[in-house]
Amino acid sequence: MKHRAKYTIVAIFALFMLVASSCKRDFPNPNNPTEEVVFDSKEGLFAISIGLNQYFTTTVMEQIVEAPGITARELGVTNTFLSINELARGSTELPPESGGITDPWVELLRAKGMTESLIAGVSAIDLSPGTRSGLLAYGNFYKAMCLGYLSGMWQQTVVTNSPAGNAAFSDRATALDEAISLLTEARDAIAANPVSDDFKNNVLGDDFNLSKSINAFLSRYSLMAGNYSDAITHADAVLTDASAPVSSMFNYDANNVNPVWDRIKPSASDLKPQTNFGLLGPFVPEAGDGRIAFYLGADAGTANADAGGQALSQALGFWAGQTSAIPVYLQGEMLLNKAEANARLSQLSEAVTNLNLVREKTTDPLGVNAGLAAWTGDANNQTAILEEIYKNRSIEMFLTGMRFEDSRRFHPNLNPATDNLTNERNRNFYPYPSIERDNNPNTPTDPQI
Repeated sequence: MKHRAKYTIVAIFALFMLVASSCKRDFPNPNNPTEEVVFDSKEGLFAISIGLNQYFTTTVMEQIVEAPGITARELGVTNTFLSINELARGSTELPPESGGITDPWVELLRAKGMTESLIAGVSAIDLSPGTRSGLLAYGNFYKAMCLGYLSGMWQQTVVTNSPAGNAAFSDRATALDEAISLLTEARDAIAANPVSDDFKNNVLGDDFNLSKSINAFLSRYSLMAGNYSDAITHADAVLTDASAPVSSMFNYDANNVNPVWDRIKPSASDLKPQTNFGLLGPFVPEAGDGRIAFYLGADAGTANADAGGQALSQALGFWAGQTSAIPVYLQGEMLLNKAEANARLSQLSEAVTNLNLVREKTTDPLGVNAGLAAWTGDANNQTAILEEIYKNRSIEMFLTGMRFEDSRRFHPNLNPATDNLTNERNRNFYPYPSIERDNNPNTPTDPQI
């Protein structure tokens, strides 16, 4: 999704209109436009949309990949910075004041605050039907993403920000229900009134398929919520949609660089991908799996001994360069969503069929091709099928921010405190950041681990 130059000045201002649940908005500079100027015009709403996209793709994206990536062993720590080492050790050694969990909490809530302002602004002014539906769907989509990523890291989260600093917390089930409701409203809005050329040209661009993206996240969150039939239905809606573009991408340029690349590039001194995607034992990728060469490059040494000491590799794939585009979702995730949902519904033949579509894939639109033979495991064993699905999710969806969630869903009985430097994950959920607890009396009790 490209940043539109026409609205750059107001979009930059929009980056300052970030609302966290513990913060009030204050704009003391009389040279800045007022909030009313920004939200009381179509141009202002376009600008806040572009600012939201820029903030999410360049700032939030780093947070939703880095913290879960360290916790779930996708990334190895190569520096002594306290925040990333606390994440690497996890367990009871991850304190609530750690910057490693404070940053994703704050940045996701700020982005969510922007979406809430955008959604409120859409209903406040006159817009053409296609522009209104596009802006509403856009705001809903980004808010749903924020809620989903927050729910992947914390047991409870803030569904609606409060400028007064006393936002209520909701459990994961409620937050996921809200995300699904937002996405359903977005889907229905653009189905009833297709997005206008004005919105498409000035905000959406030609590299983002809003309808497919909405259905992709409906599938993801339905799966997380245990709504397996819905997860299949929404995944099929993506896979059978022949509209252009084929995929949705977050794009970067020299001024807005890929933030994950910036953290794990060859010259970076903090983090590197773990060799074999950080997988061990039966989950190690098979020889000849094309996704190894797609995602991982040359040997990059080892992680710090007191952070696990794992073997590391250079990053390729969607983090090969500063302008590498990051996909909003992967086609392989939709197939794996179907495989998992079918398996959990005891529809084992359908589960294996979709699993093999991923294993045998050679024509992925973004080049994520395993090129393997069909699975030769026990097609009548639900547990064995689910374990193979987990393995393929861990490889196919590397560094998408989803492995922490997947590990918890597939292996709920794993004890993160056992071998916390090297096991599959070292937490179940994060403690609530001290900055939230110090400002919000509604902050829940921290989970034990």
